[in-house]
Amino acid sequence: MLKKIFVIVLCLLGSLSIAYMYSKDNIENILNAQSAPAFILPKGSKVVLGKYNNKEVVWDIGNNNANYVLMSSKPIVSGIQKYDDSIGCTKYCNTDGSGYCVMKCPNDILDNEINKIVTNTLEASMLSSAAFIPTYNEIKTGGTLGLSTTDRAYKNSTEYYINERGNTVQSIGYGWPYDHGTLIQQSINETASPETASPLYTSAGISIPLSEKIAVLADLYCQSNTDHRYGENNLRPFAVMDKLKIRFASNISYADGSWHSYSIDTSNFNENNELNPNKLRIQSSLTASLQDIKRNSQSTSKVMKNSSVDLSVTANTGINAHISVIMYNETGTDIQYYKMLEATKNGTNDYTLDLTGIPVGKYQVAVINEEYDASSNLPVESSAISDLMPLEIVEPHKITYTKTPQSGASAGNDYEFSKNVNASQTVGKITVNPQGVMPLTYTVETNGDNTYQNFEVDGLNSSGASSSTSLNVKIKSGAPD
Repeated sequence: MLKKIFVIVLCLLGSLSIAYMYSKDNIENILNAQSAPAFILPKGSKVVLGKYNNKEVVWDIGNNNANYVLMSSKPIVSGIQKYDDSIGCTKYCNTDGSGYCVMKCPNDILDNEINKIVTNTLEASMLSSAAFIPTYNEIKTGGTLGLSTTDRAYKNSTEYYINERGNTVQSIGYGWPYDHGTLIQQSINETASPETASPLYTSAGISIPLSEKIAVLADLYCQSNTDHRYGENNLRPFAVMDKLKIRFASNISYADGSWHSYSIDTSNFNENNELNPNKLRIQSSLTASLQDIKRNSQSTSKVMKNSSVDLSVTANTGINAHISVIMYNETGTDIQYYKMLEATKNGTNDYTLDLTGIPVGKYQVAVINEEYDASSNLPVESSAISDLMPLEIVEPHKITYTKTPQSGASAGNDYEFSKNVNASQTVGKITVNPQGVMPLTYTVETNGDNTYQNFEVDGLNSSGASSSTSLNVKIKSGAPD
């Protein structure tokens, strides 16, 4: 008898089967749901919208206070002239006999290029203002677009046209008209030349502070029809996008089905490049509602690291729509991770979410129902982001068993029948550290014979479960052997 008990005690850890108990049911999960915060693209992020000469256009967000003010990340044309005899340019010459003349041209050539930017029906629906060349009143500090100099000016050596005419105080003093040339936005690092170092005026006589980094460029400057200097600068379109119609956006590389640590790069703002743009998700008739988070068909709000859960989602189908997961921080204010899952199924269905690689911590989970188009970075339709549900990821349990004989056995013995191995006496201890999802349920199982019936885990509830991190293993009272 003693030998049988001793063998069972030594093997007890291998004889304990452990199952997870889930304390959150469906109703509790629904009560814990909260609305996702409004999705806002930060100033300086880049988005893809429309095509110019069949190339997708990347834009910087220069202001996000009311609607999104868009400025092309790179000029769509570098070094374009406004002068062309065929478009009705007018000539103005000095009356002092010097022979100096300028040609003042309309914006036809520039406008024609801007009009080559093509948007599809979806894109056009969320533009408050299609592509345009901004006026000084729109871009100036305190202007209608809400931009500062650093918001709108390229950081290094790139200028662009403004849809405004003007002149320098110096040239006006020499007898030239106020609308001598076309205004241009200089870059932040631009050093003023002698000609532009004096204050500027618009064609309406409004003074322009030098701090605005604005200069003036003649469309055509000539002397006695022999010296011709053609004005040439870059063309940078602006646009305005309806903030409320943007449901979500993420880096264009994120749609590969892997987990991505979510971030939006703003470091390339006004750098004259198209690095790290984001794909827009636009308001549509697609819907998605997160109903429950489950593990082993039971509702839960806590799971072990590197495990998986099932997301119960109600959604409708669209053109190549997919369900994607957005994981926020514990307070539901900042997006931490994003992953595109499988194709959307109509109605309420479960979608398996593999959490491998997501760190231990407390999160809020949401879903979005979005179109998937691998052939383009242009905007796609999507649902709004669903309500949030809490999910905590914890370390897996580590369970150890140590033999813990009570005193009473003869010298040299750990266990001795009738002295410290009898009904209600402790023979060992189970320790849970680290602690994973609690409570745990315990059962003592057979090791090939019936001696397992003599043992019990002390302190379990009627379901065989406990949240304690330390439990004693005892000889069962009224044991059969």
